[in-house]
Amino acid sequence: MDRSPELEKFIVAWFDAATRGDPSLVDRHVSRHEGTRLVGTDPGEWFEGAAAAEFLKKGLQGPGGGVRSLSDLEAFSEGTVGWGMTRFTLTFPDGSSVSPRWSAVFHREDGEWKFLQLHASIGVANEESGWVPAG
Repeated sequence: MDRSPELEKFIVAWFDAATRGDPSLVDRHVSRHEGTRLVGTDPGEWFEGAAAAEFLKKGLQGPGGGVRSLSDLEAFSEGTVGWGMTRFTLTFPDGSSVSPRWSAVFHREDGEWKFLQLHASIGVANEESGWVPAG
């Protein structure tokens, strides 16, 4: 496995397109394979197959927010499979913000990277969630 500057650049472009409300990257870069999965920050955001792309496109149609920074961005690939992760700050029109963690798995299809799996979460301290790991 190797670090992938190509995927890192693609992830930056993905967040730039999302900030602009541009759904073209969804159409072009989300796999329509039945194994595609998306897990969002809300407990009800669990999508499979083509529903993942539809959810992403709907999210780009509202007043949404803008990504103001990406940090800890890294991506790797081996053959036709790649994966990446980042942390980012999403600032909403009212000035409030949230800082999710984000990860994705990619597959090269027809010569282009496509998302197979997307996951976003908002970190909550173990004590706050009630989950206390053994140890």
